[in-house]
Amino acid sequence: MIPNCKEESALLQSAAAIPSKRNGVSVARTLAVLRALQQLGGAQEPASIAAQAGLPTPTTYRYVQALVGEGALERRGPRGHYALIEAPHIFFNSPSDSSGPPTSAGPATVRAELIRLQSHTGQIALAYTPLLFGNPMRIRAEQALGAHEELIQAIPRASLQALWRAPLKADPPGWAILACLGDVIAARPPLARIRQDGYAIGPSPLLGRDAIAAPVWRGSTVAGAVSLLVAHSQVCSSTVRNSLVEAVMATAAIITRQLTPSGMPASTL
Repeated sequence: MIPNCKEESALLQSAAAIPSKRNGVSVARTLAVLRALQQLGGAQEPASIAAQAGLPTPTTYRYVQALVGEGALERRGPRGHYALIEAPHIFFNSPSDSSGPPTSAGPATVRAELIRLQSHTGQIALAYTPLLFGNPMRIRAEQALGAHEELIQAIPRASLQALWRAPLKADPPGWAILACLGDVIAARPPLARIRQDGYAIGPSPLLGRDAIAAPVWRGSTVAGAVSLLVAHSQVCSSTVRNSLVEAVMATAAIITRQLTPSGMPASTL
């Protein structure tokens, strides 16, 4: 669990910036390929991606194929062109066949699970998906506000924008995702502890509310996070906090099962 203090938040931010040397090379190449596709736009052949990324074509092709397998890219057309998949598509659709129908964990299904979570707890429930190039972000994919809709509409614009979209290092939903990325898992104890516990707790962009978040997996790949916004006074009660943590983790587990196709290896988090 992440204590509500500035020192731990600073450690989490440092963890995101200090991968191991070996993994750092892989991350740099992955980001170079993703940035190249973002800059070129549309579907591109590996040679064009390689030229833009400043990498050899065979190396680029290996990373392109890995990103297709992770659901970040899709192949388009018979000539082997590749394009970025928008973030909500990464979260909701199976990477193995992006041209086919969505998996059982489509937007409607994920939203239904969030509504159950919101109804059960009475809190604000959100689902986030990661965008892992440029400045890695967590982006709202679905929400269930319940009776809190007027509260959300009344908060300052900057806070609302931070709630919908923010760097992974900013708050618990991002921490939960960061803790499941191989390049940072061993970098700092707070992230390793989140991975071990299976959830993160800390301040949210909304004044007076903390966030409880748990990762959602697709097989062995982190696909996003489920988050619950809770009044700080409730988090201070261990009994209430534990109950809310269990509810968030249960919802994340249900969505994970729906996202993971039969036969795909599941995370052993």
